Amino acid sequence: MAQYDVDLRDYWRIFRKRKAIVFLMVFLAGVSSYGFAKLKEPTPLYEATAAVKIDRYTNIADFLSGGFWTQTETLTTQAFIITSFPVLIKAAQELGWLSEDLTPDEVQNSAAMAVVGRLKEMATAEPEQGTNIVNIVVVGNDPYESEKTANAFAQAFRKFNIEQKNKQIFETKAFIEKQLSETSRQLKRAEEDLRTFEESNTLLSLDAQTTALINRITGLDKELDTIKRNRHEVQELLNSVSQADQQPQEVRTRFSPAVKGSPVETLGIQLRELVLKRQDLLFEFPEQHPLVLELNVQINNVIREIKNELETLLARLEAQESGIRKRLETLIAENQSIPQKALELARLQRELNLQSELYSQLKGRYQETQIKASGQIEEVTVIRPAMLPQTPINIPSKAMIIVTGIIMGLVIGIVFTFIAETLDTSIGTIEDVENLLNIPVLGVIPFWEKEESGKRYSRAARYQDLVAHFDPKSLAAEAFRSLRTNLQFISIDRSGKSFLITSSFVQEGKTANVVNLALSMAQAGDKVLLVEGDLRKPLVHKMFGIDKSPGLTDYVLGNYNWRDITITITDVMLGEYQIEDILRTPGLDNLNIMTAGTNPPNPSEILRSPQFKAFLAEAYEEYDVIFLGAPPVLPVADATEIATLVDGVILVYKVGAIARGILNRAKLTLDNVNAKVLGVILNNVKPEMGPDYFKYHAHYYYGPPSETNVDTVFSGGKLIRYLLIAVAIMLIVLGIFWNDLFNGSP
Repeated sequence: MAQYDVDLRDYWRIFRKRKAIVFLMVFLAGVSSYGFAKLKEPTPLYEATAAVKIDRYTNIADFLSGGFWTQTETLTTQAFIITSFPVLIKAAQELGWLSEDLTPDEVQNSAAMAVVGRLKEMATAEPEQGTNIVNIVVVGNDPYESEKTANAFAQAFRKFNIEQKNKQIFETKAFIEKQLSETSRQLKRAEEDLRTFEESNTLLSLDAQTTALINRITGLDKELDTIKRNRHEVQELLNSVSQADQQPQEVRTRFSPAVKGSPVETLGIQLRELVLKRQDLLFEFPEQHPLVLELNVQINNVIREIKNELETLLARLEAQESGIRKRLETLIAENQSIPQKALELARLQRELNLQSELYSQLKGRYQETQIKASGQIEEVTVIRPAMLPQTPINIPSKAMIIVTGIIMGLVIGIVFTFIAETLDTSIGTIEDVENLLNIPVLGVIPFWEKEESGKRYSRAARYQDLVAHFDPKSLAAEAFRSLRTNLQFISIDRSGKSFLITSSFVQEGKTANVVNLALSMAQAGDKVLLVEGDLRKPLVHKMFGIDKSPGLTDYVLGNYNWRDITITITDVMLGEYQIEDILRTPGLDNLNIMTAGTNPPNPSEILRSPQFKAFLAEAYEEYDVIFLGAPPVLPVADATEIATLVDGVILVYKVGAIARGILNRAKLTLDNVNAKVLGVILNNVKPEMGPDYFKYHAHYYYGPPSETNVDTVFSGGKLIRYLLIAVAIMLIVLGIFWNDLFNGSP
């Protein structure tokens, strides 16, 4: 390829030349993108989000009682609880998917676990950064179901939180009611025992020393009773912990006064969270899964720590109880002087006072519990219910996919365009031709509409082919006049007037070029002889509407004198042309034509004969310019036979149709016979392949005003047609994909 600077105009020329590739790739990429997106479209998923706010406390009773979040009960823990097993069951019951009579154990051991598992897959809880808000996100196939499920989760978590946060109050109230009933019964029995003793015995008057001693015994007895009660509670907790391997959730260490403030209470909270986490894991994994087994180990470790702490606490209480008993026994043994009835009376009074004080304490605690129960704790508030989702979250915009596909198609089309241009072996610029052949480009003939030659030439075909005569103000005719000027300067420099017009291969327009060049020379006032040297497929006689015979072949065979069979304007007038056709442009009277004549069996022998050489020598003396048309150089040897007999050879090259190797081979073939190749004519140059001045300058300077206006209107009309076609295609595409692009899912 020739090395020269490439500017934006060259890129624009390449794009216009191969714009069909770009448009095709854009169309295919756009349609393919939509088709791929449609075929691979997943099942639509709809997302609904409900937001809940979690407060630390919501009533004055909880505040006064010291209610607070522990360290383990963070916002992340609450988010985990939202998708835990108990809340999932409540959400399923809220949706009506499960009966409200089912317990968690019944759900876990039945087919209802499939429903709970489905809810588990649909919902996630995400804490809002920097706030005490948790978003409950539900993703499902049905937008209405997603909305209802998200709201059901919010309500289920709210109810679960109310139950859990008020569970201590209700359990404490039940515990106090039970203790209060038992204490009331014991108080009545103590009163009855004291009354019976007083009625059956005379009241004793005790001195101050005896009274003080009895008070000491009473105090120790009271302390012993408290320790015994705590020991009894710790023993019950220890028994429940010993059975926690089967039911760890039954360990309720948080609500026992005996362990309040001890490490056992903190361990109980930790155990509850581990149990909830284990229940959540059992939705997705079997009991033998490593994660579940690891959690079981953690639960057992916590239970073991609780058991150790309870055993330690129980041993301490037993030691305290044993010490007080010894002190009490020692005190009683040291005071044997106290009358037995006085001691019994003191014991009964002590028992009555003890039960009375215990009853008063329980009564006070019961009143506090009722106050808490009257102001129910609610930490969870639904601040944003879920709304009905309008569009799926997993289906990308088809309009964006098509736009992306069109952009990709444009890029691919441009890449293919330049690849095709790089691989194209034809020559598309003047610099390429001149650098390849080392000869100048004499003329650039633009593309103009011509009918294909057939058995019979029509009048319209002649009008189109003889553009220099019938349309002298056209762009093509002006190009032939420019070629004529260049050839005249060459003739002056090299003193030549006989020229062979040929091509490297077939269908490159050599006949049309030689005829129009001859007409242009004749219009300039030169006496021109046009010789049809293509004896195999002659066309000149058809263009002028005259007979093929007699002609060159008949002269060589010795049947005629060449002057007698040379065609003049008179012969043309007697042919198929009308008088107005001949007089349309002056100069046709300066043109003489030698037709091919009878079809010879051996064209090459005719062209190398002495008679043909004598004909050229005689004509050289009588005419100003002689143009000979010849067959292509490479298929046959006719052109090389004539090339040595003329002053110069001009090659016709159809731009973009013939590879550079063929053109170069034709030039070398002519060089091998010592032919003088003067230059090249670039034929059939289209605006997208050749210089833009053909379209934008030649008409302006050389065409008439009316024609220029018509061409401008025509160009504008072509642009309008392209725009209308583009708009029609867009409307068709929009009509096909309207529902998907705008009314359906984006």
